[in-house]
Amino acid sequence: MSPESAENNPPQEKSFELDLSSLGFGPSWVSGPAENVSSGSKGFRENRGPRRDGPSGPRFSGEGDRRGPRREGPGQGQGGPRRDDRRDDRRGGFRSDRGPRAWSEEPPPFQPIVSSTFYPDDAKFELLGGAMKKSKMTYELFEVAQLILDKEDRLSIVIRPLERNGQPATPLALSIPDSHPFLTETEVVNHVMSHHLDKFFETVEVEIEAPKGSFLMVARCPQTGKILGAPTHHSYQRNLREHHTRNFPNVPFDRFKSKLEMVREQEAIDAWLKGMSRRTEYVPKDRKEGEPERLESLDAARAFLLVHRKDLVVKMLPWVRCRGSILKDLAPGPLVDSIRFALDQQRRFPLETANGIRGRLRKEGFHLYRKGSKGITYACSVRRRCRDPKSTFSDAMAKIFDSLDRKPAQHAKDLVLNLLGETATEEAKKQLIADLTFLISEGYIANLPDGRLFAQPILSSQAEAKAEAANDEPDAEEKPAS
Repeated sequence: MSPESAENNPPQEKSFELDLSSLGFGPSWVSGPAENVSSGSKGFRENRGPRRDGPSGPRFSGEGDRRGPRREGPGQGQGGPRRDDRRDDRRGGFRSDRGPRAWSEEPPPFQPIVSSTFYPDDAKFELLGGAMKKSKMTYELFEVAQLILDKEDRLSIVIRPLERNGQPATPLALSIPDSHPFLTETEVVNHVMSHHLDKFFETVEVEIEAPKGSFLMVARCPQTGKILGAPTHHSYQRNLREHHTRNFPNVPFDRFKSKLEMVREQEAIDAWLKGMSRRTEYVPKDRKEGEPERLESLDAARAFLLVHRKDLVVKMLPWVRCRGSILKDLAPGPLVDSIRFALDQQRRFPLETANGIRGRLRKEGFHLYRKGSKGITYACSVRRRCRDPKSTFSDAMAKIFDSLDRKPAQHAKDLVLNLLGETATEEAKKQLIADLTFLISEGYIANLPDGRLFAQPILSSQAEAKAEAANDEPDAEEKPAS
């Protein structure tokens, strides 16, 4: 991937430009001390006012009981027993029949059923890499990973099943028409029947004889409004199954059935009888010799797919790679919950994702290095260059280095102001910016996305140079020394 390709193919997604300019890729070694935040619990008792005394003394010191006399009622005079001793009731069983408090019971930790690894989508990464190369900025590796993880359509996800209850991992099922992953073959077939039936069949409406007899009620789906038939008719259960498969494949059948409405209006019954005079039949596409010409029901079409088109419907695999954009289309369930659980973990601390894109960045021509042997890893399209005491620069460039050595993390406008002053001419400012741009493009100065500038260190000895060189990760065409 080259800068020219990025220029000829401008980014289509505006969010990349916004994200690149707004991310704080600042190095941690210049960060100030963390703010000490108090919990605020100290002095809590002092702010509560005087403490109540026991039964033998007044409630407020020196004032007596301000509540006035107690209400009198049957069997209760002044100073007599109260209606109920709620203090004793609480201790003696007033709440004993209510069981333990719900807030005291913590739910068990979530146990994912698949492992998920996240990589950048090829097209999105090419767009991102082109913008990074063009800017010649230096980015924190973790921040690049978080930028990729921020949008699901920037992801490519590798899913692997995990062992459950000591049992070996079972293969995953992949829907061939759209590459959607599922846990079982049955889920894939339901998905294909609901969303991709037109890829395998053509539908034909045929006239049939309407049901005869007296029907007192018909079932109606409250979600779609479709009348599904009389419970006493022999086609009722088949109609329910077909409607459930077409419209609610991810809802348990018993739950779907319990929500149906029973309608007794004659208009609804007549409408169902009229609809029953026509039937939808399914004609297989690419029919081969020996296969049926037509199928009279959705159940028959399902059986046909499993017998004659299974290799075009589902594939069982030990692991699956899919686009992150399909997450919004997958049905809720343990598979999606497991993927999102792993995604949330990586968004909080993207270690695995960052390690996964190292090789991809090097392959695309980026150079990676660490700030110190255990420091943060950075990526830049320009190889960094540390200064040698014997290296010579122009006087203007030497002043730039001197200013950044004395005060790192300056912005370009502050650097110009510090070096040239407020009365500098536009020509002098342009020359200084040109020198600064040259040093950035040569790798002597790191330009972070938030505008801060850092000069690469001076290596005054051969030992320092060797130690600093060890922090540079090898490029794609280089092989690490054995």
